[in-house]
Amino acid sequence: MMRDVAMLMHETAGLMRRRFEQEARPSGLTLLQWRALSLLEKSGPLRQVAVGEALEASAMAISDLAERLQAAGYVSREPDPRDNRAKTLSLTADGARKVTEMHDAATGIFTEIFDGVTEAEADALRSALTRIKTNLGGPDEPPARGSRR
Repeated sequence: MMRDVAMLMHETAGLMRRRFEQEARPSGLTLLQWRALSLLEKSGPLRQVAVGEALEASAMAISDLAERLQAAGYVSREPDPRDNRAKTLSLTADGARKVTEMHDAATGIFTEIFDGVTEAEADALRSALTRIKTNLGGPDEPPARGSRR
């Protein structure tokens, strides 16, 4: 019984990732770039290494991502004031506008994904997934209801 639930979770996560990738593609973004811009919008300027850790991506992938986002005008890359070998990424005004577009697109996707799911079902799912996440060693606090995570 639990194996089929785990497989369903895995397949659903993959379908959700694919759906977000489809939405990001016309804007010229990858899903990882989309996630990085959202992270910078939420957290403010961050060192590249912190972005990599938060997104669970390699230093090489984040370096490439930062170069592409900078070339697109969505982020600035500056030497970290405490360590000039490190780079800090900051969202630009164009990047902030792109994040607003992405949030609008995400709202539409979430509406599509959760069509027909009742509040009670969403609450039960949130509770079960939080328990599973905790069992796997993740933080035990669920995202706030209505959050953009």
